[in-house]
Amino acid sequence: MAVRIRLQRHGRKKRPFYRLVAADARAQRDGVFLERLGHYNPMTEPADVFIDEEKALKWLRRGAQPSDTAKRLLTQNGILMKFEYEKLGKPMPGSEVVEEGTETAEVEPTEIQDATSETDTSSEEATPDSETPASQEE
Repeated sequence: MAVRIRLQRHGRKKRPFYRLVAADARAQRDGVFLERLGHYNPMTEPADVFIDEEKALKWLRRGAQPSDTAKRLLTQNGILMKFEYEKLGKPMPGSEVVEEGTETAEVEPTEIQDATSETDTSSEEATPDSETPASQEE
């Protein structure tokens, strides 16, 4: 059975609303579908698009082929790129940045602590100096 990820049209005349579904390629456009993956409302500004990423990836892994419009929506949400990287066995470019950010976050507190301890030392030295002129004035 060939599975397609495509749009199902709902809504009234001249007010379309679409559901993104996984359906048998032989089924009618608005007919039986296997699973609902999300929705798309082109009438709002900007267009309202919701796609359940886990469900979409599940069907792409199983070999479902997206229609042209479904492919465009999946690309806009980054799901198709994530699937391509997964298929190639490479990590996502964004995931490496998160790991690097975690490492720098671990390094920065120690530098801040060192800077804070130096500041505390200088403030302790400054405190007696500020008290000395005050005692001389009295």
